[in-house]
Amino acid sequence: MIPLIERYILRRAAYLFLMTLCALVAALWVTQVLREIDVVTAQGQAIWIFLLMTVLALPALVQLVAPIAFLVAAIGTLNSLRNDSELPVIAAAGASRKAVYRPILVLGAIVMLLAAVSHHMVAPASLAALRAILTQVRVDVIATLVQEGGFRAVGDGLTMHIREKAADGSFRGIFVNDDRNPRESLQYSAADGLLLEQAGGSYFILQNGDLIREDETAGETNVVAFETYALDLSQLGAADGTAVYRARERSTLYLLQPDADNSVSEPYAAGVTAEIHSRTTAPLYALVFALLALAFLGRPATHRQDRSTAIFAVVALSILFRAGGFAALAVARNHAAAIPALYAIPLSGIALGAYVALQDRRHAIPRMVEAAWDAALAFGRRTLGRYAAAAGAAGNDSR
Repeated sequence: MIPLIERYILRRAAYLFLMTLCALVAALWVTQVLREIDVVTAQGQAIWIFLLMTVLALPALVQLVAPIAFLVAAIGTLNSLRNDSELPVIAAAGASRKAVYRPILVLGAIVMLLAAVSHHMVAPASLAALRAILTQVRVDVIATLVQEGGFRAVGDGLTMHIREKAADGSFRGIFVNDDRNPRESLQYSAADGLLLEQAGGSYFILQNGDLIREDETAGETNVVAFETYALDLSQLGAADGTAVYRARERSTLYLLQPDADNSVSEPYAAGVTAEIHSRTTAPLYALVFALLALAFLGRPATHRQDRSTAIFAVVALSILFRAGGFAALAVARNHAAAIPALYAIPLSGIALGAYVALQDRRHAIPRMVEAAWDAALAFGRRTLGRYAAAAGAAGNDSR
C-alpha cells in the first residue's frame, strides 16, 4: 500500500509531467508540420498523407522531449512543495526522505522504461513507415510534374520547373536542376517535354534543349545541345522504387541480427553500433534528472533560503550531462572508441546525484556561483526596470 503523502507527490509530479510533455510535443509538432507542408504544396500530395507523416514523426519527438518534461516536472513539484511549506511539514511529521524521494524516482523510472521501449521499438517502426511513405512520394513524380509554375523540390538536390501544361498532355518551358552528386551539377532546359510510360519504368522526354554539366572537381563547365533527351524518373528514388532505411529506422533486434539482404544503406552502416548503444543509454537521463533534482531540491527549506541558485544548479548540471551525451554520440558515430563515453556520462550523473541526495549534510552552492547568480539576477532586474521606465515615459510623451 502506497502511503498517502507519496501518492500525493506522485500525482502532482505526474500531472505536471503530462502537461509539460503535451506542451513541448505540440510545439515541436507545429514545427514538424511547417517543415513537411511542402509535401502538400510542392508535391501535390493528399492532405491525409501529410497528416499521416506528421503523426508518424511524433514517437521520435516524444522520446526526445520526455526526459526534459520530466526534469521540468521534478523541479516544479519539489519547488512547489517548498513554497507551500509542505517539505518542512513532512519532515516535522516524522516522515523520512523516502516519502519525497520515492515518488520522484518512481516517476523517473516509469519515464525511463517508456523511453526505452520507444527507442528500441516504437520510434524505429514509426520512422520506417515514414521513410516508406517519403520514398513513395518521391518516386511518384508524375503528380509533381503536372503542377504548373514554381520551382518544386522533388527530392534532395533535385528541383523541377514547368511553365505550363498543354491541352494534349505535353509540357512547355521545362527546367531541371540536379545537384544530387556533390562532384557534378546538371541543369536541363527544354522547350517541350512529354511523359512516357513503359514496362521498364517512367521517362520524361525532353525536346529541343540544352544540358549544362558542371564538374566541381575539375572546375569545368560543358554545354550540350540536344534534340531529344530521356530523363529516367526511377533515378529519383531507389533503383527499384523501394525504401532505403537508415539505422535509426530499424528496430534494435534487426540491427543486432540483420537480414542477409541488409537494407540499411552503406553510408549509415558505420553508425549502427553507436545507434544501438545510444538507444540503451538515452533513457538513463530520466534517472539522472530525477537524482539531480532530489539532490538540490529534495530537502526541507524555509522561505528565507533562496532556492533560485539550487534550481540553476539542477538545470545547469542537467544541460551539461545531456549535451555531453549528444557530443559523445556525434563522435561515436565515426569513432567506436568513444562508445564507452555514452555510458560513462549518464552513469556519472546518476552516481553524482545519488551521492549528494543520500548525504545527511546540506551541500551549499559555492559562494562564487551564488554571487555570480545574484549579480545576474540584479542586472536583469535593473535592465527590466530601465526598459519599463523608458516605455512609461514614451507613453506619457505620446499623450
